[in-house]
Amino acid sequence: MSEIPERIEREMFEIRSRMAPDVRDLKKHTEPPVIAKRVTTRVKERLRGAAIRFGKSLKESASRQAKMIGEAGRKRNPAPLTDAVKSDPRPLILLAISLAVTLMAVRRISNGRGE
Repeated sequence: MSEIPERIEREMFEIRSRMAPDVRDLKKHTEPPVIAKRVTTRVKERLRGAAIRFGKSLKESASRQAKMIGEAGRKRNPAPLTDAVKSDPRPLILLAISLAVTLMAVRRISNGRGE
């Protein structure tokens, strides 16, 4: 009978000794700085991927609209261009914002010279 408790204690000791590295490893993975770093890395990767996809989409749309501008000029018919802008106005909006920023910068530079 006395052998059974000793055997149980020995088995428990073996189990605990095997679990110790796993528990320490689990603790390392659940520390707040580790979790924060992992989350920020994932967020950065997803944002980078979204920006790349958005850029490619915008580039394709701008290319399509540039082709439509050429076609509208050759055929003297603005309908395909207006259809392209209606379907995806992002390139035109980006162009308008770029022009506005450029004009504001030019105005600021020219006002600085006049004084």
